Amino acid sequence: MIETEKINKKTIGISNMSIKDIVNIIINESYNSLNALMNAKNDISSVIPIIIERIKNGGRVIYTGAGTSGRIAAQDVIELFPTYGMDNKFFDYVMCGGKKALYKSVEGSEDNIKQAVIDLKRKKLNKNDVLIGITASGETPYVLSAIKYAKSLNAYTVGITNNTKTGIEKISNYTIVLKTGAEVIQGSTRMNAGTSQKIILNTISTTVAILMKRTNDNVMDHMKSYFNEKLRERALNILIDNFNINKISAENLLKNNDYDIKKAIDSLNKKYN
Repeated sequence: MIETEKINKKTIGISNMSIKDIVNIIINESYNSLNALMNAKNDISSVIPIIIERIKNGGRVIYTGAGTSGRIAAQDVIELFPTYGMDNKFFDYVMCGGKKALYKSVEGSEDNIKQAVIDLKRKKLNKNDVLIGITASGETPYVLSAIKYAKSLNAYTVGITNNTKTGIEKISNYTIVLKTGAEVIQGSTRMNAGTSQKIILNTISTTVAILMKRTNDNVMDHMKSYFNEKLRERALNILIDNFNINKISAENLLKNNDYDIKKAIDSLNKKYN
């Protein structure tokens, strides 16, 4: 039995614990996610240069996954445009079961190996792309099929899994194993496995954004601040905090640049350089 499907001996008897103890044990067990990531940080670092090279050559990063893994992948991609101005020319995703599966379980979809190929053909996957397959078990048929198809096109493939010696490790060009172990509730990989997947995708995409100059040091200078009031307020604070200007000047600068934070920062840099 793979590790993520085993019974967690630390949580036996959890149904008889007090609320305080249940909360405590769930939070304590969540450290397994961070420990797994710390142990895999060299592997994570190793794939970044390959991703950067592929993107610079016109390729994309395409995530694929089923269930929790797929939803986490979709979330990461969807948030990259308003955050870093990186659209699907940089990162994209293929969700097992389609868009419906983002908000509702689509039973049996993860066993549909033919659909994985169809979905990637629709995305026009090619040899310049990087396909990242995410599967806690390491054996999800849909994801393995996607990896195999990507390799047939000479696209670079990365597997992310929470178990060792699995199918995805055998077929991917590179595999990152996040050893999160047994879940608080047996087999509930939306918990520690899912948390580790969320963090690793955030880490990969954010590192790529930084290296692709989609940030100004640790500031979101490609943020789409015209989307809503919260982002406009964030853009205002970025200008005030990083360029030592007052609120009125920052507001005028944003208005004059159609609330485009990148244009506003560029105009300030031109003024003072």
